[in-house]
Amino acid sequence: MAQEEREYLYLKGTEELGDVVDALKNVEAKEIILVVPPNTKCLLHPTNLEILKHEANKHRKKIYISTEDNRLSSLAKNVGIEIFLEDFEYEEASKIVTDIIPPSKVKPKIVVKEEVKTKPISRKKNYKKSILTIVILLMLVTGTVIFVSNLNASATIEIYLKKQKIPFEETIILDPNSTSPDLEKGVLPAEFVEITKNHTVKQPTSGTKASKPKPSGKITLINEDPQNSISIIQGTRIQSEKGNIYRTTERVYLEPKSSKEVYVISEKAGSEYEITDLNTKFTIPGLIGTRWENLIQAKLVEPIIAGEDIKVVTVDDINEGKIKLEKELKEVILQELAIKYKDYIFPDDLNLVDIKILDISHSIGQPAKEIVITGSGKLQSIGVKKARFEEFIKDLLSKANLKENKDFNILNVKINKMKLLNLEMKSKSATVLVEGELTVQGYLNTKKLVEELAGKNLADAKNIFDNYPVIEKAELTIKPFWINSLPFDISKINVKIK
Repeated sequence: MAQEEREYLYLKGTEELGDVVDALKNVEAKEIILVVPPNTKCLLHPTNLEILKHEANKHRKKIYISTEDNRLSSLAKNVGIEIFLEDFEYEEASKIVTDIIPPSKVKPKIVVKEEVKTKPISRKKNYKKSILTIVILLMLVTGTVIFVSNLNASATIEIYLKKQKIPFEETIILDPNSTSPDLEKGVLPAEFVEITKNHTVKQPTSGTKASKPKPSGKITLINEDPQNSISIIQGTRIQSEKGNIYRTTERVYLEPKSSKEVYVISEKAGSEYEITDLNTKFTIPGLIGTRWENLIQAKLVEPIIAGEDIKVVTVDDINEGKIKLEKELKEVILQELAIKYKDYIFPDDLNLVDIKILDISHSIGQPAKEIVITGSGKLQSIGVKKARFEEFIKDLLSKANLKENKDFNILNVKINKMKLLNLEMKSKSATVLVEGELTVQGYLNTKKLVEELAGKNLADAKNIFDNYPVIEKAELTIKPFWINSLPFDISKINVKIK
């Protein structure tokens, strides 16, 4: 009875772990003694021994290791496999010839042959017998390799899905009073932004006035006070070293430690009022006796000479100056907006900039070569971070696609334009129309695809791929390379979406 419940499996030492496991499965005895030669590589690793033990337990078998290899004995004990040597004697190996039968449905048999003295056999018969043995062994090895390869076959499929671009339009509300996005109402929390800037432009005059010409030129006024500013009004007297009087043609505001250029015109006509020496210095009679007397300097920068006509201010000069101011002031404000809120997106509406004229240096008809116009601009708008805005649009459109049963994924959102439809200054919220383009990719049910591909050959696999309109290209790799069909085990089919 004991003999029937225990069987020996003798290893050659060249087997793979799969060979040993397959032989173990096919033995009907409940106890199996593995007789292992030294240096049997497939069992000299703790992981392989754990697998062997697991497979034995799985099939309700108890295994023993019988070996002279001390290293194997130690590893086996560590994983909980008993050593047969500790309880029994070795059987005489010289009296036993064994082999592990390749995996099959037939129960592996242990062939025990006792040495029998026979008559010498001729060399020719021995040679034929050797050739036959080699052929049989090769066939067995080849069959085993193919069988194990099929068991361990795996497939990797790289699938490239088709992409397309779809234009879209959506109306949403940007609300600084909201704390979280509302996809149902199309409301996105935003930020109210206000920027105010002052700006000055110079506009050349185009009118002329026929009169007795007076010499005119340009001087520089310098404020050397490090802390205080001063305003020099239009018509301020400037006196040359010879005592000639000239008057400024515009008002000049001098900040601490600053300078400004201004045109001057002589009080009277005559060549004696002409000055060409650029080293000429002037005094300001109105400042004599005040703290500013030595703090404000005046130097010639353009010769004072007589001209044939006097330039005067026209209506067109003032209007063109206002247009120039409005254009430049908007650019200045939008530049600051772009720098300060570089990660934000705002409605494309320049009318949100409110511009007011603060000062015009000359009136219509006054003599001047140019006029100076100063204005103030204020921008009030609603902005939101671009990344958050694009994510909201993506979620909004994805939700709409679900309702319409559109089967695709949104990969990217490109905003082309955000037009302001309405701005409520009381609530500081804005309604905008968003125009842009989506990059979408069709949805692929990879689980269903893998189930269809399991066990199929390459030709059938190609036909299956062709039946999926969303697939642009599929690259299939099967290992080992000589296998021409996909594994039946779907867990060994790996799909990667590109």
